[in-house]
Amino acid sequence: MTTQINRPNILIVGAGAVGVPVGYHLSLSDSDITFLVREGRKALFQSPQQLYCYDDATVKSFTDFNVIENVSELGDTKFQFIIITLDGHTSRTIESIDMLRKLGEMVRASEAIVIMCGSGIGLREHYLSVMQISEQRLLRGVFGMLSHQTNADLPIHAPTDRDKLAKTSVCYKHPKSRVGFQIETNNKTAANQFSQIYSQCEVSRCGQLSPTLFDLYSSIGFPVYAACEIAGWKDFSTVVSNKEIWRIACRAQGEIAALPQHGLLGKMMALFMGPRMMAKVHLKMERDMMPLDYQAFNRFHHGGKVRAQDLESMRNSLAEGERRGHKMSALQELLKRLEVHEAVSQANPR
Repeated sequence: MTTQINRPNILIVGAGAVGVPVGYHLSLSDSDITFLVREGRKALFQSPQQLYCYDDATVKSFTDFNVIENVSELGDTKFQFIIITLDGHTSRTIESIDMLRKLGEMVRASEAIVIMCGSGIGLREHYLSVMQISEQRLLRGVFGMLSHQTNADLPIHAPTDRDKLAKTSVCYKHPKSRVGFQIETNNKTAANQFSQIYSQCEVSRCGQLSPTLFDLYSSIGFPVYAACEIAGWKDFSTVVSNKEIWRIACRAQGEIAALPQHGLLGKMMALFMGPRMMAKVHLKMERDMMPLDYQAFNRFHHGGKVRAQDLESMRNSLAEGERRGHKMSALQELLKRLEVHEAVSQANPR
């Protein structure tokens, strides 16, 4: 494995729809990138990797990276940052816990900062416990783009180039803000360092969020995707037209936001996140993300890839609210309706 002196050295755990675009943009910032992939995948993940960019309908070629399958292959290599792209559910599997323990040993013997990209109540504490690292060595990160594997088979809308798309493995789309990644500021020095490195790519930016905002944003969004699933992942104008389920979902969001760990800010957000405001937010997102089909992406991602994480997060929020004596009637009702919908779908497969 080769690295160059005086270039940021970054390890990315996972080479999927999050890891590859993050690695590509960090490579544009003149960083040395190493991917840690599952055993048996190294031969399938070789240079160059081709990415389709919905922003300008072009193919981006990612060539400058290393690939390993085991932590032991790292030897005495020192990294400035280690980005772990596992979702919250996967992070708790036996295989992932073993990998996190091994990475923790490496981190404790270095000055590396870990950035975890999973979501869920208690996940940060899980990482700290398994890796045995200090709170200042662990930041939370969230992907700001929408990205998916090309084989997700999403609808293709103009001006997407079908022929170019077919040559790639991963596709991505920035929001209008061009924020491709956001990082938590519980360690401001480390957060500033990573933001500066990432933003040097000049085609994507890294934003920063306070721990309080991060707690909120990483837990309140899931009821909306539950409503979308119940509505059959139709376009958002159809989802919000089902006023009963949309109101339940927005009330469930408010119940999660109002949990004590989210403080005064959460209580204020709970008051403002009504059905009308949330409809405006998602209808705008649906327009802004074109030609990427927003709801088809949500179906693939939240209805499939990270569905277990989303459900786990909502159930944990429900349990936390009930433990603290909060009425969580909307969230409870939403989860019940989701269970019924799932049972009906399984009994009547397409």
